[in-house]
Amino acid sequence: MSVRGVKCIRGFIDMSEHLRCQREETPPCLIPPTILRMIVEPNAEREALNIEFSPSSLSSCHRRSVLSKDNDYFVDVAATYKMVRGSIFHQGLEQEPPPPGTLGVVRELRMSAPIKVNGKDEIFWGKADEVTLLAVDGGVLHVAVTDYKTKAEVGHDLIEADREHTVQINQYSWLVQKFLPGWLYSRGSAMPGTYGDNGEMQLTTGLPRIDEVVADELKISYMDMSRVRTFTSRGFSYDRGKQLGDRDENGRWVKRYPIEYEELELSPLHQFQPHYVEELIRNGIASQIEAETLLAPPLHGDAARLQCGSCAVRDACIDIGRQEGRDMSEQLVYSQRGR
Repeated sequence: MSVRGVKCIRGFIDMSEHLRCQREETPPCLIPPTILRMIVEPNAEREALNIEFSPSSLSSCHRRSVLSKDNDYFVDVAATYKMVRGSIFHQGLEQEPPPPGTLGVVRELRMSAPIKVNGKDEIFWGKADEVTLLAVDGGVLHVAVTDYKTKAEVGHDLIEADREHTVQINQYSWLVQKFLPGWLYSRGSAMPGTYGDNGEMQLTTGLPRIDEVVADELKISYMDMSRVRTFTSRGFSYDRGKQLGDRDENGRWVKRYPIEYEELELSPLHQFQPHYVEELIRNGIASQIEAETLLAPPLHGDAARLQCGSCAVRDACIDIGRQEGRDMSEQLVYSQRGR
């Protein structure tokens, strides 16, 4: 089973017609073919490298992963674009120079590390958005790991990082500390310059032999079209909230002069202990493996809210869920078939 076609403004279109439509001078969706290809093949690189376990795969719906293999489906162009938008943004950061005053930076480097699951060695993969090289102390390299997230809106209610995102950046941090020492040694990074098959690392100064990498700080930066808000493991931080005002004698709201804003207190980003992160990864991989033979239950709560709306096999999931006697009300919210 595979991608049968797309769901777009024309309705459900087979892949052959989708490809023909792209060749028109102005496709009716007005989306350039380059972007459409990314929408239809969002996991092309992962599939080419045969990547099975990663932070993204552990947090995604295991039920969807299995049903996608068993059912032909249509890719929802509008829903999938939201994910592709983030990928486009990340690609724009790949060749940016190191932050001022640092030893260098590593961006979008494909990392991997072995982890034993149920007595078998599995490989856990991941690409951290940004690893800033801060300092070297006796063969120990201190770094900061940053994850960038695009959102439709960074609202005044966003005062704490999403739990799923917090888990993911801790998993990236675990990978960085496992993978980077050996990779640096293999690259012979003793001189300033650009390193990596695709220039993933830029050094402002040469590095000595690195025996250990320690993550001093984790950061998640949320971005919309007009605002950036960053959460850090270093502690509380503060951002500008909504504009303040008062009611006049006629009950109308008027802003204050000089202009004043509410102060938002942002919660610290939780940095987990390495052994706890490793256990989260191990349990996540075990659950993903189990889902191949025992279909995982449907998502609920925040996970359903974040993932079910863009699920290409949602209707199949609902049908099977009903046969299983499960409560599928959170999936039906997004189904065109209704309740």
